Amino acid sequence: MKLRAAVIAPASVLALAGCAEDPEPVAVEALAQSGQSAFVCLAVDRPDPKAPGVVRSLPITDCGDRTAKSPSDFGVDAASGGKATLPHLYALVTQTSRGEIAVIDMTTESSPILDQDTGTPGASFLPVGAQPVDIIATPGGTASFVAVAEPGRAGIFALPSSKVVPRTGCPVPSLTSWPACSLPSPPGEVLLASDPPDPDGKLRASCSGAYDVEPASPEEAEAGGDACGSGSGDLSQEGLGRQKLVVSMPELGGFAVIDAQTLLQDERYQDGGFAPCEVERWVPLEVSLPVAPPSPAPDEAPDGPAACVQPETPARPAQAVATPRPAGLALAGDRLFIGDLDAPVIHVVHLPTPCAPTELPPLLPASTLDPARVVTTRRIAVSQALPPDFRRYLYAVDAGDGSVMVFDVSDGASSRSPLARPHPEWNPFQPPDRIRLTAPVRDLAIVHRDAPAILPASGVAPEGLRCDPDPDLRQCDVNVASCDLETLYRTSPNRDSGAGPLKLRGSFAYLALTNGQVAVVDVDDLDAACRGPEQQSARAGCAGASPGGEPLKTSGEVSCNVVLPHALRSEDYVVTNDATGVLEPGVQGLPILYDRSGAVVPLSADSPKMRATLPSEAADAPALALAVGTQRAAIESADTGESALDERGLVLRSGQPQNALAMNLEDPRVHLVNEAWTVTYEGTLPGFTRTFVHFDEEAAVRSGDARFCRRGVQSRASAREQLLAAGVPEGEADARAAELADFVQITSELPGEDAGYWDEVDPAVCSFESCNAKYGSVITSRPGLRVAEAYEDRLALESRDPAVDEVAFAACCFPGEVQLDVRPARQWVVRSNAAGFLHRVIADPETGRCRDSCDARLARLNGRVAHTPVDGRVTDGAPGAFVNPMFRFAITGGVPEQDMQFRFTTQGAFNPLFVDLVRNQVELQPQAIRPVPATGEIAVTDGSFQGLILLGGNGAEVVRRFH
Repeated sequence: MKLRAAVIAPASVLALAGCAEDPEPVAVEALAQSGQSAFVCLAVDRPDPKAPGVVRSLPITDCGDRTAKSPSDFGVDAASGGKATLPHLYALVTQTSRGEIAVIDMTTESSPILDQDTGTPGASFLPVGAQPVDIIATPGGTASFVAVAEPGRAGIFALPSSKVVPRTGCPVPSLTSWPACSLPSPPGEVLLASDPPDPDGKLRASCSGAYDVEPASPEEAEAGGDACGSGSGDLSQEGLGRQKLVVSMPELGGFAVIDAQTLLQDERYQDGGFAPCEVERWVPLEVSLPVAPPSPAPDEAPDGPAACVQPETPARPAQAVATPRPAGLALAGDRLFIGDLDAPVIHVVHLPTPCAPTELPPLLPASTLDPARVVTTRRIAVSQALPPDFRRYLYAVDAGDGSVMVFDVSDGASSRSPLARPHPEWNPFQPPDRIRLTAPVRDLAIVHRDAPAILPASGVAPEGLRCDPDPDLRQCDVNVASCDLETLYRTSPNRDSGAGPLKLRGSFAYLALTNGQVAVVDVDDLDAACRGPEQQSARAGCAGASPGGEPLKTSGEVSCNVVLPHALRSEDYVVTNDATGVLEPGVQGLPILYDRSGAVVPLSADSPKMRATLPSEAADAPALALAVGTQRAAIESADTGESALDERGLVLRSGQPQNALAMNLEDPRVHLVNEAWTVTYEGTLPGFTRTFVHFDEEAAVRSGDARFCRRGVQSRASAREQLLAAGVPEGEADARAAELADFVQITSELPGEDAGYWDEVDPAVCSFESCNAKYGSVITSRPGLRVAEAYEDRLALESRDPAVDEVAFAACCFPGEVQLDVRPARQWVVRSNAAGFLHRVIADPETGRCRDSCDARLARLNGRVAHTPVDGRVTDGAPGAFVNPMFRFAITGGVPEQDMQFRFTTQGAFNPLFVDLVRNQVELQPQAIRPVPATGEIAVTDGSFQGLILLGGNGAEVVRRFH
């Protein structure tokens, strides 16, 4: 099929392709609806200068980042018999709408998209059957194999590399040029696995055959080639045993094993024969799910009220599953992993040889937050096992929501469920058992990289070394003959080399998102130990941190979890200084207190003060600091006595105490955006401005859409239970609960004085005059009605003054639907313009009452601060200590007034490493992502018009594209 010139930009044409000797221009939009890609390293020798060149396949690692001037520039050495010295790296890219394979010369500096037929206008590629769904190349580049799902003609096409490079004098390939075999149903993904030789080095031609085949040498294979590649190539010369195709068959629920060499050379498959594929092994997959465990018995009721309630646990999905539907494939050692689009399993097959597959118990995808959902998978990838612990991980794309689950598939791993993040309470905005991004993941690849440092004294560059910040190690430099090599990877003092965000050494997952971005996830960063604070602490998320000691030789970043396995990688150093700018979680300016009118309240002995909570005396407590703008301000842990105030938890500016708070640094990813925060005394809870309620006959206000629990209302009964669970004596708990319970203020206007309603009510209960005397004033001055008990659809109210029935009076004054505000009593309400009001209130599944959830993941979802009357130091966990996912503080001293408000804006939001594949709103539909072993690049194919996009060796930027 021919493609007309430039569909989108007719005037924009590049000289992109042609035959190897005479390149012709190809339209910019030559590639369209690209699918999968494979890569081969080929050289074209010229033993006879008058005849077409002879293609010689090479291991993929023989190609690198060398460049050629043109597609025909192979550095032919006439003195060595026309041997090519400059092999070219080729990308073979499926064109899904055209049923063709585009060949891209990634080595040439000009005309990279090769035109197979220069005799007609436009770009001609290699024709295969319609709907090519996958392509795989042999490691030695001898051939590539294309899985085709054309209705009625599903099968596998073999593309000998000797025929994919166009040369003058050689015929233009047609559909019958390729060996091909038919399949009974459309194939899915394909990979290559090797049947190893016997101890004598001999191969068997089939799984049932004898070991009597002598593998060919590269020299023998080369001698058997001719100018136009009449032979299909001998895969045995690659030295990898007998290579087999493992072909998933989604509609049949299994996979087939097909001998690759037989497909290449058997007469049945030549010249368009398209005979049925000879399947050596057919493996019907099983859906082996464990028997659903019985529901656990509820915990025994504690002595006295509980502080929280267990959320409702949805029933797990039914265990009966229909025929499996295999999806993504990944081979790691002697195990084959297969995703499944219909069944909640990832199949695991023991594959010591493709001739002897044995299915093992599967991995079990699931969702912690939605246990009732049947979780299936699409694409999967497996990491390398790196020393010292040789852990191996499988990443799987959730077919339902496009998130990514991680499984430990190391030797000896016992769990078959997705890994759960340690300390999920540090970042409750992420699911505990998966990586969720801004857009669904389309495909993923796990890549291992290294950039070995050279030992100055010897010139040796050992691979796989982990950076070590131990200050007792001997630092390597040009003047040292003997040193500890682990020090070579440390961050330099000015952070321009060594361990850093854009130096990727180790294993990393690259996630291609549907929005045209690629996200980078840390799997096993070899430099992780050197990315963190010099003095470790629990506040920085450091496991087993101990105070004191000589500072570590690290990057000086503020968190031990800047690099965190199976989490998004940071694009920046998480620090703040004049050189790097504002990259550490902090505040743009110190918190300022305002009164109701908006006037600033100066900090004094009589004013409420926001102060950072301090670690307990026994806790690991290095010096605390708060990033303010581009500077770091020390948080005082002791009272200097230089001012009239207790300075502990405050910061000093020009010797004067100022309000402060402490940022949570255990996981910097929780700082999603820079937010404007307010902390308001008895402030209104958000969400009720458009809610209408009505009084019922039971001293309650009701509304079907009020969602009182989901909006965080706290009743007197709930507060009492929490106080009792905390050990407060019953009498004191009763009194304090009445003080801390939320209260309702009606915000609606009274019916007009001349409304007929007033003629109908009993004047002994209420009248316009009596109602106007109490509710005709400023709304914030109206009496509040205490929330005795809260439910999702109603609030049971009571008078704050037990001598007066304020509820009945209010119900009389406000007939019909009314609006209201809900305010916490004697507490400060913490809100932001992005996160809003954080809380963990749910409706008790048994009673429907609003209570805090016992879900430990939500422990930091707090939006209320109990005022601490006593001025001075407040430690973490004290009654007045506040902590949410982003920061912690307490408010002490003074006499607060309703609507008095602290204001501050956070800064230093976490900046994940995302790579934009295109800019300027260009349409992009990423289809697949694969590493390019020869160059260390990452290749992304686009299902629109952007063709093949390559990320550079560091995986952090687009370096070139072919379209």
